[in-house]
Amino acid sequence: MASNVTETTSRQDLTDATNVGASLTSRFARRNDIYGPSIWTEILNHFKRHPDPVYFGDGSPDRNLIPLQRLKEASAKAWEEAPGCLGYGEQQGYEPLRQLIVERMRPLGIEGSADRVLVTSGSTQGLDLACRVFLEPGDVVLLENPTFLGATEIFRACEARLVPIETDGDGMRIDALEAALVAEPRAKMIYTIPTFQNPTGSTMPLERRQRLVDLARQYKVAVLEDDPYSELRYDGEVVAPLVSLDPNVIYLGTFSKTIAPGIRCGWTLAPAEVHRLLVANREVSDISNDRITMRTVYHAAEAFLTGHVAGTLDVYRSRRDTMLGALEEYLPDTVTWSRPQGGFFVWITLPEHIDT
Repeated sequence: MASNVTETTSRQDLTDATNVGASLTSRFARRNDIYGPSIWTEILNHFKRHPDPVYFGDGSPDRNLIPLQRLKEASAKAWEEAPGCLGYGEQQGYEPLRQLIVERMRPLGIEGSADRVLVTSGSTQGLDLACRVFLEPGDVVLLENPTFLGATEIFRACEARLVPIETDGDGMRIDALEAALVAEPRAKMIYTIPTFQNPTGSTMPLERRQRLVDLARQYKVAVLEDDPYSELRYDGEVVAPLVSLDPNVIYLGTFSKTIAPGIRCGWTLAPAEVHRLLVANREVSDISNDRITMRTVYHAAEAFLTGHVAGTLDVYRSRRDTMLGALEEYLPDTVTWSRPQGGFFVWITLPEHIDT
């Protein structure tokens, strides 16, 4: 008898909880209207249905190239600092890691200082924080078409209006950008991936980069430079990042492509006043960084990351060449594609009569 009462009560509790949940839907904030089924969940579900999938949809490094043993050793060194590093603190991030990030940016042509670096939980958090600093509902974000899906989701969550800027083989078209700046008085931010762009693989040449930052200065809009792939260059010469052309650019970097995406560690480099507000918004969001992860990344980067990245370049270069060779061999002349000098993306353009 007791069992039946318990089962009946449990069913009633579940029904009540469901009804309460349903009754709250009318109280949801309007900004949640943008959320439908998660594309990331759909991708994971596809993976589960296939034992050995080949997936071309995101910029993830090969799991077989992740240096597991050396990461374990780096993590063990991080834990040697416990329990001292297990409290709150370090809102800007572990200072030795910030110094190391500055050193790692230097070969790319970026001169920064550790006091303007904020360590984040991946560069996506940095993007989210920058949006909190700059965007009001209805503000306009100018961005490449096509671009990184995760960025568009963040902009929409901030209730921004997105204005896509046409691209060509050299990235964002500056004539189209200038026309949009003239037409959109509420333009507040330009978001761009100028090097090995996701998903086209294009790299913006120096002259076009200079014109972009000049326009941003003229129209007083923020530039958000997302740069996850610059270290993965297979051919050609380094092109100066936007932030090296104008220190007012907000720069986003990450270890997701060079170490592993599951280790959520990225950073922002920003002007002093912007940096102050990025830190303030970060503190409101989650108080402080993951102090063990920061130390793990620091020990990994200090001990072996440069050599590890150099080793992966040969593998990725070979795969890119294999992909381009297969496209050349098997696709007709009516199909075109990009030939990236680095990164993870080849963009294929089909004839107009084919709907993809």
